[in-house]
Amino acid sequence: MTRRRRGGFTLLELMAVIAIICVLAGIMMAGAGKAREIAKRRRTEAILDVLATACERYWTLYHDYPYPNPDSVGLGGDAAFRSEYYSGGWSTEGYNVTLVWMLSQPRQPEPLIALQERWYEKTEKDLKGPDGRNLYRVVDGFGNVIKVDRPIQYYYVNTYVKLVSSGPDGDFDETEDNLERYIKR
Repeated sequence: MTRRRRGGFTLLELMAVIAIICVLAGIMMAGAGKAREIAKRRRTEAILDVLATACERYWTLYHDYPYPNPDSVGLGGDAAFRSEYYSGGWSTEGYNVTLVWMLSQPRQPEPLIALQERWYEKTEKDLKGPDGRNLYRVVDGFGNVIKVDRPIQYYYVNTYVKLVSSGPDGDFDETEDNLERYIKR
């Protein structure tokens, strides 16, 4: 007598299908993570380009790049600002907030940067500048504050501004994952 096989799957067939689905899901997850990383890098590059363009426009108005030292623009005298960003020296975020404040000041016909973009955030304690406007900071695609390097220079020295994103690791060390814009005349 021959036995008829029942309809359905064996345990071995079911396990093989589950294994194939898991492998495909793992491949898709890795691809999605890589796509997210690329999107964050592109967003950071776009932010650096906007800041670089604003610094160039600042040059056309004042024939100098912005020097975002809180003491030199009047932000350093505010006690709340000083307690937030000063501890023996101005922090990276203090220079960042100062640069955004300088570039967003009302000028004729318009400010050099528009704070309506998604990458500008209010400071954590909703600090205000000497003119009463809210202070903002700009962060890269990875959520890190962008570092502004602008040394004090004299009229006979070439002027430059260096904007640096620390990249995915959040560390400003000299590695390949830092993204930079170097603006020089």
